[in-house]
Amino acid sequence: MVSTKITSSDIAEIDRKLKTYIGDMVKIEYLENCLKTMIPNDASRFCHLKLSELYANRLMYGPAAKHMDSAADTAVTYKDKIDCYMKQIVYLIKMSDYLMIDKAYKKALMLANNAEKIAVKDSLKKLLITQAAEYDQKNQRSKSAQIYEKLIEMPITNDEEKKELMTKVAGLNSKLGRLKDAMRYEQMVKRPIEHKRTEHENEVKKVSFEDLGLESL
Repeated sequence: MVSTKITSSDIAEIDRKLKTYIGDMVKIEYLENCLKTMIPNDASRFCHLKLSELYANRLMYGPAAKHMDSAADTAVTYKDKIDCYMKQIVYLIKMSDYLMIDKAYKKALMLANNAEKIAVKDSLKKLLITQAAEYDQKNQRSKSAQIYEKLIEMPITNDEEKKELMTKVAGLNSKLGRLKDAMRYEQMVKRPIEHKRTEHENEVKKVSFEDLGLESL
């Protein structure tokens, strides 16, 4: 049996020993054991990042997201923390865990300056659109339509984008045999966009998935 006993708390030594193991699960066991010991903050972050990557490789997105959240907690700079939260969101989208996406997104926004807030918003929008397109390609049209419908409601999309999304939803509903819904969205495309929220765009509460009911997906 391969030994995953901890012999050092130094990043270089942890990485060196990690490379001697064959197989993701053995590497995961070793790194998890490292985190059970008293190791420096930088070594802890290294382990969390590696574990997140390894779990994601195994399509185990729950623990991948959890370790990326822990990596953000141990990150030193705001930029690194924001990067970790956005990577966490990638895994959470794979799980359709929109309540946790909301929480990670809020954390990123709270750490971001004005320019970074715009980048975070755009990143989230692209991640959701990419996932919806992936669902569509896999003929999971109902899941794709759900994401597009929520994006239409969210303030991170502008009026032009909302119109494009409405057209997509209409097409998806038509393919799904939901003709009434398809006609409804076709009519929505022809009408002016109704703006239900008036808060400043950079306010965290304005972009809450929880408020939009995304956790019910």
